[in-house]
Amino acid sequence: MKKILFTTLSALFTFAVIAQDTVRTDAKLTTATVYYGYGAELTHETKVNVNGNVKQIVINQLSTSIDVNSLQISVPENVALLSQKYSVFYPTSGVPIKSSNQKLQDSLTIMYTALRKNSSLMQIEEQTLDKTGKLIEAVMSNNGNKTVSSDEALKLINAYTTKIEKARTNIFNLKERETAINLTIADIQKRINEGSPAPVKTIKHYGQLILQVICKNSGEIPISLSYFTNNAGWTPLYDVRVTSKTNEIKLVYKASVTQTTGINWKQAKLTLSTGSPSLSTVAPLLSAWYLQLYVPQLYSEAMVPGMAVRRDARNSIQSTYKKEDKALADYSNDLETVDPSTLQEYTTLKESQLNTNFEIDLLYDIESDGQLHVVTIKDEKINAFLKNYAVPKLDKDAYLLAEIADWQTLDLLPGTANIIMDNTYLGKSFIDPNSTADTLNLSLGKDRRVAIKRSTVKDFTSTKTNGNTTKQTFTYEITVKNNKLTDVDLLLKDQYPISMEKDIEVKLENDGNATVNTEIGVLTWKLKLKPGESKKVRFTYTVKYPKDKRVSNL
Repeated sequence: MKKILFTTLSALFTFAVIAQDTVRTDAKLTTATVYYGYGAELTHETKVNVNGNVKQIVINQLSTSIDVNSLQISVPENVALLSQKYSVFYPTSGVPIKSSNQKLQDSLTIMYTALRKNSSLMQIEEQTLDKTGKLIEAVMSNNGNKTVSSDEALKLINAYTTKIEKARTNIFNLKERETAINLTIADIQKRINEGSPAPVKTIKHYGQLILQVICKNSGEIPISLSYFTNNAGWTPLYDVRVTSKTNEIKLVYKASVTQTTGINWKQAKLTLSTGSPSLSTVAPLLSAWYLQLYVPQLYSEAMVPGMAVRRDARNSIQSTYKKEDKALADYSNDLETVDPSTLQEYTTLKESQLNTNFEIDLLYDIESDGQLHVVTIKDEKINAFLKNYAVPKLDKDAYLLAEIADWQTLDLLPGTANIIMDNTYLGKSFIDPNSTADTLNLSLGKDRRVAIKRSTVKDFTSTKTNGNTTKQTFTYEITVKNNKLTDVDLLLKDQYPISMEKDIEVKLENDGNATVNTEIGVLTWKLKLKPGESKKVRFTYTVKYPKDKRVSNL
């Protein structure tokens, strides 16, 4: 018996020592640096109590998809970090959740409590009724002995009768309630007997980091770690707010953040970076460029292994991009345009030689659901010159453009822009800062307050044949009118054809005082129109070609 007891105690002692060798903790996400396009660096912090016996620290609730090579771990100096191992932990069992049966059991408990309370109240009423009856008998007995006058006895009897009537009414109501409670209990019990066992709530898998350590001292130690994951990213989204009366333009810079890292970001600080660590950081090197004679081969895609597969993959990628663009457009349609001036106070802009970081001093909750979460970064009044632009040959409407100077200082990225004029949503445009021009032109939509008409002047348009040559003359007139209450600067464009054949001769007879680009045949007018003012421009060109031939695209 002593031997068995000693063995049992030894086993318990060994188990206790093993249990002390390992401590477990859940990591809390504190900061998420999200990169443009895709990629994010997540920073976690936690605290654990250690002593000299602790050999292993297990940190749970990390992302399920990380770049192990990017993992950075920080521990105090009194803790020696020997090794680290990352894996994805899949729980083998779940946690029972309250089913409908469990909820019915809770309701049944409440009903039984109500039944006991009802019974207690009924006992009180019955005792009140009994005591009141005895008091009436005592009053009648004393009245017979002339201890109490007849008037006083009558008043007491009336008062006690009222109490008796009230007590009987209460007892009746309590019995009715008792019947109702019993019926409810019977119904709940029947539903419980017909119900199914409680389901089990599965626990989501998560990333787990196991640290092998040597602890020199005892006490609570802080641990911080960071790593890179591809399963997150952000794309820019803009609101361009225009006030027509003052021509003031405000650019609201937003970010559409998405993540599928396997963990929900709870109360985390966001930093949005224009950098992209996923791109190669290795500078390119030139190698020898060899030439060889080209030998043409006749083949189809079916003859080349993998050709059709690559084409299908390319189509699949393009289809995916189109779906993502459509999802972003549909989502941004539902966005409420809010004034983010208060949020801008919490955004700090930090620039380096390679990228720009927007550090937002607010805590965000972003679920790991792949949905778009819109974050407002900043708003800024921009210096822009508003002008109208029209190509009546292609579109009869004029467009309002914002010509932005010094746009390089705005830290813009390619993205969709919601155009809002005088608090009215007009549509979408696209900001493409990948330009070497000094100014950035942003289309704000159609401006139908500028009327434009392009027509052929028949008196100066003709076709003549002289010998073996046919000569056609074309004359066009463009009429523009400013129907706005303010002055309009209009950039008007049209064109004449360019000959690619020696037998075809094109000559611009009248440029209508336009600026002419002879290489591409484009005519440009810069017109200033006062409110209600109209102007006309004309241009004429001729085309000569052999009479026995036809000219395409004329």
